[in-house]
Amino acid sequence: MFFKNESVQSFQTVELKISGMRETEIYELMCGGDTTEVSSYVLRYASGKEDRQLCKQVTVDTAEVIGLLNDCRVMSWNGFSGKNPPHVLDGYMFTFRAVVNDGKKIYADGSNNYPKHYHDFKTKISEYLNAAH
Repeated sequence: MFFKNESVQSFQTVELKISGMRETEIYELMCGGDTTEVSSYVLRYASGKEDRQLCKQVTVDTAEVIGLLNDCRVMSWNGFSGKNPPHVLDGYMFTFRAVVNDGKKIYADGSNNYPKHYHDFKTKISEYLNAAH
């Protein structure tokens, strides 16, 4: 189901998981009312099991995050499945999950193929995290 003409009014969680050859990063946004906790994690594999390690965490105004979600048109991402372009042998895969507007679920994924405004979204999340020293 596509939500192309809808906007985000509220959200509960947003997760962007990016996997490469050597590392998996997770960006997690958890709404807590007027503020949102933005976290980055790295997945490491030691002793044969997955270990999720917190790298950075910052609190951002929820209204600003909702503005970002709408500016990047994440509602239109639902159902996106970007197949790997021919002859591309290395790169990154992503999975995007969000619960918005009291229970609507957004899911998108791809391999070296991204929805419109994906890079804008990822850049802004990195800016939030890098501003918190």
